[in-house]
Amino acid sequence: MLPHLDPPENKNPRTSISLDNGYILLAKRDKWLTTLRGAEATIVSDYLNLLHAPRIWRWARLRLPNGQIARSQFQELQKSPEEIRMARNVKIFLNGRDCIAEVRYYARLVVQAADNHSDDDEDLNAPDQFAFDNVALVTLYSDPHPQLLEHSYGAVASCTKLGEASLQVIQISAIQSVVAMVLHRPMIDGRAEDRYFLVEKMGMDIARLGVEEDEED
Repeated sequence: MLPHLDPPENKNPRTSISLDNGYILLAKRDKWLTTLRGAEATIVSDYLNLLHAPRIWRWARLRLPNGQIARSQFQELQKSPEEIRMARNVKIFLNGRDCIAEVRYYARLVVQAADNHSDDDEDLNAPDQFAFDNVALVTLYSDPHPQLLEHSYGAVASCTKLGEASLQVIQISAIQSVVAMVLHRPMIDGRAEDRYFLVEKMGMDIARLGVEEDEED
């Protein structure tokens, strides 16, 4: 009778999960629970303080509160080069400062609810005793090269990939925006180095504003 008072239609894709603070997990997702191996298993088990990492579902994409779509190595590395959108680099807030990271995948880890301190096995069988911890597995980029940053008057933030040694679990809520890390080869101490310079995307991509995302993109 009063359409303006009706709840808004759900605009999120069917295969999505709305998280806190405006973050939304988007397909694709593993069809079956995945067993983690190697460094990933170690990092996740240490994060959860478990002897062995649990099996998880990996998610490929995350819509940020600003409307940007952050992607990940999961799914991107399965595409042909011309299909890759290279939107898996993100600015994050970590340990009190901004950092740049490359997302491997997103996940929801099952943890004991924060307000549950019971050691009773029967209590732990109740579904409300557990909660989801929404996380991303990422590797980091180095801090910008100080001389390149200074000589460019702050315009060129040139970094290197820190690789597997920097692999860690972060909260999804730490992700602030999608950024581009563009390969370049500056001369450092008389020799060319493979580095990546930061290009920040100012707000959401206007060309895609209002365009519905493909659920299986």
